[in-house]
Amino acid sequence: MTGRPNGSWMGKGGDVGLYAMGAFNGLAFDAHQTWAFWRAEAVGVTEGPFRCANGTRATMLSARTLPPRLCGVERMMALVDGALGQLEAPLARLRGDARLRLWLGLPERYGPEASKARAVERRHLEGHVKRWCERAAAGAPVIAVPRGAASLAFALAEACADVTSGQVDAAIVGGVDTFHAPDVMDELMAQSRLFDGENMDSLIPGEGAAFLVITRPRAAASAGMPVLALVDAVGLGQEPGALLSEAPCSGMGLTHAIRAATGSQRDPNWRLEWLLGDVNNESYRSGELQLALPRALAPGGMDGGKGYRPIAVDDLPVDFLPLRFGDLGAATLPTAAIIASQAFLRGAPTATNCLCVSSSLGPDRGAVLLRAAPPT
Repeated sequence: MTGRPNGSWMGKGGDVGLYAMGAFNGLAFDAHQTWAFWRAEAVGVTEGPFRCANGTRATMLSARTLPPRLCGVERMMALVDGALGQLEAPLARLRGDARLRLWLGLPERYGPEASKARAVERRHLEGHVKRWCERAAAGAPVIAVPRGAASLAFALAEACADVTSGQVDAAIVGGVDTFHAPDVMDELMAQSRLFDGENMDSLIPGEGAAFLVITRPRAAASAGMPVLALVDAVGLGQEPGALLSEAPCSGMGLTHAIRAATGSQRDPNWRLEWLLGDVNNESYRSGELQLALPRALAPGGMDGGKGYRPIAVDDLPVDFLPLRFGDLGAATLPTAAIIASQAFLRGAPTATNCLCVSSSLGPDRGAVLLRAAPPT
């Protein structure tokens, strides 16, 4: 993985399209259900098996079809199986010699600084996904991206570049995460980040896996599959004042990511119509977004208004995934992309483009601009 901290990827009007998707989370078993339960404002919050420091049962949003005793990486493998299994039929329609790669977004705890135990877990999970690829994805190599909530953006920037350059015919890009693990819950409590009924400035843990198959629209048509959405641009950024750092949040990492994703539009009349974000109950998250949005979506203006250039519609709809799914970690952005794509197909909401944004626990920030595919 060679992600550029403040880089981007920009399409050229329709270079890359989504032609299949799979999801499994605390509300739903597939992409359609994920959109439907989000649209219905369903909430699947329950008492988890873990106890908070004040003695209350942790509020969680878990996949209740999975055994409560299934934890950590074993649970992540079950989530991955549920999501990737939905891609097998669409992948089978690609031509037999199609070159594939899979990018696997992972929690930051599996990054370079991971403990030996977590490094073993990561290898176990990667091996599980590789075996699936050998069986269902023409032996596609697996590229791990342990960048947390922003993983998809860093993965998608590389995957789109590989597809458009012809290095691969199609790419599988997504992520998986769970907080349903004793060591992860202990960390949240130590950081005072776990919702316990008293600490309101904290998150409600969730879990999920979500994956997208991207390819050129021409290749999708050859496979007899419709393009579900188009990837217009991907923006990346780095925040110097990350959540657990001592530096104050500047909002510049998210600003850079949003600007990079929206700055590729050449039509002066283009406007962003919808934003899907990852703000939870943590004040850091809402504070960062409040710092970033005015700078990113109203560039110019510091010269008395002469350089002002509107980016978004006047009353930009803004939705946040954690309100329905809990915090999805590395599955946040791919789940947002699935909701946006399903909304394009079903006309609810009626937006024709959507910016999906997410901030990792560390410095990584990502933004993915999707657009409704033209009717065929």
